[in-house]
Parts: sequence; structure tokens; C-alpha cells
Amino acid sequence: MNRLFSVKISVIIILSLMFSETGVYAQTDTNWTVEKAAIWYNQGEWLKGLKLRPHESTDKVEFAKQYNANKKWWDEAFAFLKNNNLDSLKPGKYVIDGEDVFADISVNPSSELVDAKWHSHRQYCDIQYVIRGKENTGVAPIAGAPVIIPFNDKGDSQFYNQGMKGEYYLSNPNTFFLFFPSDVHRPFIKVEGYDSVKRIRFKIRSR
Repeated sequence: MNRLFSVKISVIIILSLMFSETGVYAQTDTNWTVEKAAIWYNQGEWLKGLKLRPHESTDKVEFAKQYNANKKWWDEAFAFLKNNNLDSLKPGKYVIDGEDVFADISVNPSSELVDAKWHSHRQYCDIQYVIRGKENTGVAPIAGAPVIIPFNDKGDSQFYNQGMKGEYYLSNPNTFFLFFPSDVHRPFIKVEGYDSVKRIRFKIRSR
């Protein structure tokens, strides 16, 4: 009986280590399959009560990796999004956790499509949310994207051919976009009828 009891205790300990506070996978799990990431994402514990959800274009596997590698920083960004009246905040930079997490709010016209640039980042992930108004956002995978200006450390950006293909989505106050170093994005594109847009962009240091 003692041996059986010891085996049961061992199994319980192993299972406890496997499960995280989300009730699914430990934060140290780096083997994020599509299935694991979907389960973790759909649990939604990482939202911590935030009513908004990321846009359907979000790469859930990469999000799971980034969030669980730097949970504190992501939680701080989501808490800022949840706990502030964004409509009343003034334009400018908001330091949340030094240079690891910060945000900037802008109020200005969106860009014409021809002027909006495809680009990506390496040092930071982005959360982009339209507080007031509407604009369009382009999204594409970085694999195979045609580079025209190589990565620059100072600007944390690499630029791509304007004619490259991607998917375009409407950015509005109903959802926010997540962009990772594996994404190329083309944000802030004008939607007719919206001459000025208020938006917030978070920068979260990449894993």
C-alpha cells in the first residue's frame, strides 16, 4: 500500500508540474504545437479580464512562445490596455516597464496605401489598437518577403517591397493586432470617411 501511495503522489507531482496557471501547459514548455497553442489561447487566462481579444490573424503559436517567455511584460501591457480610459489619454509616450514595455498614443490621419510601408521588427513585438476611428492593416509572413532595406538596430525595422502580397484587415475599436518578429505588417492605412484616427501601439521586448 505504501508503494502504491508513493506512485500516486509521484504522478500528482508530475501532473502539477505539467500544468500552468492557465490549467493547460507550463510556462516553461517551449514545444508549442498548433494544438497546444490553440488550447492555451482559447483558455484566455492571459487576458486577465481584458474584454478585447486579438484579431483572428494572430499567429497563436508565436504568441504562446512570446507570452510565456516574457509573461510579466505582456501582463503589464494588457493591464494598461484594460485599466486605462484610452479615449482620454493624451498623445505621447507611456513608459510601462522601462525599455522592455512602453506605448505611444497618436492622433493623426492614416496613410494612403501607396505611402504605407511593409516592415518588421526583431527586438520588439507590437500590440496595435485603434482607440477611435478605423483604418486598414496588412499582414504577411516574413518567410520569402522581398527585403528592400535591411534591418537597422537603431530603428528596429526592416522594410519590404511595396508590391508584395498580404492579407488586409480592418482595424477598429473591437479588436487589437499582435505582430511578432515572424510577421511583416503594413499598418495605419486610410479608410475613407475617417480623416483622423487615435491609436495606441505597445512595444514589448521579444524573447
